[in-house]
Amino acid sequence: MKLYLYDHCPFCVRAEMVAHYKQVPVEQVYLLNDDEASCFALIGAKQVPILQFDDGRAMGESLDIARKLDELGNPAQVIRPHGDYLPIQEHINQVRLANWCLLFPRDIALGLPEFATQSARDYFQAKKEQIIQRPFAQALAETAEHRAVVEEMLASLPPLPLPSAHGDTLGWDDVLLYPGLRNLSMVKGLAFPPAVRAYVEEVARITATQTYFERAV
Repeated sequence: MKLYLYDHCPFCVRAEMVAHYKQVPVEQVYLLNDDEASCFALIGAKQVPILQFDDGRAMGESLDIARKLDELGNPAQVIRPHGDYLPIQEHINQVRLANWCLLFPRDIALGLPEFATQSARDYFQAKKEQIIQRPFAQALAETAEHRAVVEEMLASLPPLPLPSAHGDTLGWDDVLLYPGLRNLSMVKGLAFPPAVRAYVEEVARITATQTYFERAV
């Protein structure tokens, strides 16, 4: 099987987390961000992640893929059922614009495989500048302002469920909450409360996914 994805994409990380945790043998294929043709050929839409089975069939939608990988994976690697994650998600969503202004310009600055060409970077930048309604240069110049907003959100974040408190198991709440928090690790100097950083690092460890702390910009 092949899992088509982008490194920076939170939806892709959902699928990657479950594939690794459930020990499903998938080949991870990183598409260029402007490669619309491959996505349309596989599922008829420009979106990732995409899971392609050995018989050529393919499916999209990150949570559908995550559930399929859960079915296919090691049954001993149980994923805990959902808890009360909505208040946490809603708390994070309150600073969505500040998040985007911090992350979108940095996505193309980290040397990620989906941005290996100038055309892929230009494609992404044009689309995301429309979303945040400002040039990337302006968003970067406003880093201190956006960082303060996000840091305030992180400081008041409701408690996160540490995997170590649950036998080093993954929960479906983690599949939803971790990817966005993990992406914030690409912001140099962003103050992570110790409990939040511990959560991100623990989930990264049990899912064999990568954070950006060491190459933040």
